[in-house]
Amino acid sequence: PARLAGKPVLMASGVTDPIVPAENAARLAAMLVQAGAEVTHRTLPVGHGLSQSDVTMTRAWVEELRR
Repeated sequence: PARLAGKPVLMASGVTDPIVPAENAARLAAMLVQAGAEVTHRTLPVGHGLSQSDVTMTRAWVEELRR
């Protein structure tokens, strides 16, 4: 099993993602938490592709880590 104690992880899921169902994303987030990661899981009103919302959210998340 992975040992991720204290490792920050950002996950972004799309509400209308046709490739990765919401249940799969939630299950992955739970597995990461179980491995000790500090998971931030955000669900965005997008599909599977990268959006400007993803970029903006990630930038803010990284800035918060730097503090």
